[in-house]
Amino acid sequence: MQIKHDLARLEKKLSKMERGLIPKAASQAINKTVRSVNSAAIKEVSAETNIKQKEIRQAHQLYLAKRDRLSAAIDAKKSRGKNLINFVRPSQRKAGHFNAFNKRGAYKAEGVKAKAWGKTKTYKKTFIGRAPQGQLLVFARKGPGRTPLKGITGPSPRGAFISQRLQQVMERQASARFRVELTRSINNQLRKLK
Repeated sequence: MQIKHDLARLEKKLSKMERGLIPKAASQAINKTVRSVNSAAIKEVSAETNIKQKEIRQAHQLYLAKRDRLSAAIDAKKSRGKNLINFVRPSQRKAGHFNAFNKRGAYKAEGVKAKAWGKTKTYKKTFIGRAPQGQLLVFARKGPGRTPLKGITGPSPRGAFISQRLQQVMERQASARFRVELTRSINNQLRKLK
């Protein structure tokens, strides 16, 4: 965003007394903008990954602007993908549910069925088993033997968040929203001077 450039141009047009209002108004505008952009991004990521907005929001950390630091950021590093078991229907989260045999002696399914990325899909050669800590997880075998196993991860909110498409959407929204919020904040500060 061209925030610094916009602020420098705006400061030239204001009187000396009014210029002192810019850092406060700008920090307020930046913070309102970053909160708005974060909310929109969470909705997009949730729709794309089939992960609850609340979970994504809890994993995001906002670094807000201050008068002496006119920048803000959204940190999605903690928003990692979880095991595929989180996308399996609760009634089907049982060890051996998908690799049980039917009446004909064949497996019920080729793998675990889960609704990740908004679509129900069968993940071939996967199964539900107990981890050493006791929780149920979705696994796949790494080789021809029974072990070693690897956990299968579902969608990563962070991956969706840092995708080029979402970054461009956020950039456009932030740019448009900041101008509106800055005008509003400056007008509020000027009203207080009167």
